[in-house]
This record gives sequence, structure tokens and C-alpha cells, in this order.
Amino acid sequence: MIGIAIPIKRLQFAKSRLAGDLAPAARQRLVLTLAQHVINAARQATAGFTMPARIWLVSADPAIAALAQAGGVEWLPDRCEELNAALTEARSQFQNAGVQTMIVLAGDLPLVTAADVAALYDALSEADLALAPDQQQRGTNALALRLPSPLPFLFGLDSANRHLAAAARLGLRTRLIMTPTLAFDLDDSERLRQYCAAEHPA
Repeated sequence: MIGIAIPIKRLQFAKSRLAGDLAPAARQRLVLTLAQHVINAARQATAGFTMPARIWLVSADPAIAALAQAGGVEWLPDRCEELNAALTEARSQFQNAGVQTMIVLAGDLPLVTAADVAALYDALSEADLALAPDQQQRGTNALALRLPSPLPFLFGLDSANRHLAAAARLGLRTRLIMTPTLAFDLDDSERLRQYCAAEHPA
């Protein structure tokens, strides 16, 4: 079985870096739009998998729970409201449910495709960890793990290098997945402008 976790902050806190570009209500709508896109990509990918899959939205926000219900996916309440702790809990529950592969997708990937999700899964045929860095190759936009896995979740500053260093210490085989669509996360003003230009070309 495959488990896909999509962590999403509470709407009131999400996309705070865009506060100078968007009003709070607009930021919240953007978060929901991006999350729905990631859900759609995950669902399209899992339709082509030979193994059954579960998709969880990991969040403390009831609005995300409603989005999960409307989208036909599951909701895992984030009781800690800390990303790494929430993903550790999700991994534990996945393992208890017999999940053999865990994929983590950031909830703010406006260009991610089903092919990207499939590439993460396929990479585990020859690796224990597949990791997709952001455009600066510093953050982690997505990763996939064989379960059970001893790798700690280290999302935060310079997480791509920290994940890779931890994997090396543990002797895990790693593979980088680098595609423009996985690398593009909507996390600053410039990428917001790029996203809006793509969505609404002149």
C-alpha cells in the first residue's frame, strides 16, 4: 500500500510571506486552490498505481478537513501543529495500516503533476529515499520513503541538505528527483507573479 501525506498549515498562518502581496482572505483562497491542485495530482497518480493508495491531508484546520471530505481523501488532524512531528505521526499511522511506501507532497506546489508523483514512487525501486528539492536546491518540496524508515523528518531551513545528510549517516540509498514542476513552490512574491502570469496570461 502507498500513503501520500500532504501537510497544510492552518489557513490563518499559511503563506505569511505573501502578506505584502495578498490580503488574508486572498491568501487563504490561494492555499485552498493550491491544496486542491496537489490533491488532484496525487489522485491522478494513484489511479495508475498497481498498489492501493491512501491520501491524507495533514492539518489542524477544520477547513482543510472539509476540503479532504469534499475531495474524497482523508484528513489526519495535526495535534502538534509542528510539521515534522505531524509527519512522524502520519508515518506511524501509515505503518500501522500496512503502508509500504510514504510520499510527502508540500501543499503549495502549483505545477506538480501526476507524473511527478509517479516518479517519486518509481525511484524507490532503486532507493530508500527519493527527494525533490526546491528551485534553490535547499528546501524539500517532496520526498518518498520505503517503510519502515529510520529517517527523521527535518523540514525547515536547508531541509534538502539535512535530509540527505541524515540519509547518508543511516546508510540509506538516495535519489534526487529534479523536475521544473516539482521544484516550483509558491513561497515568495516573485513566484507568485510567475504563477499569476501563467494562470492569467496577457
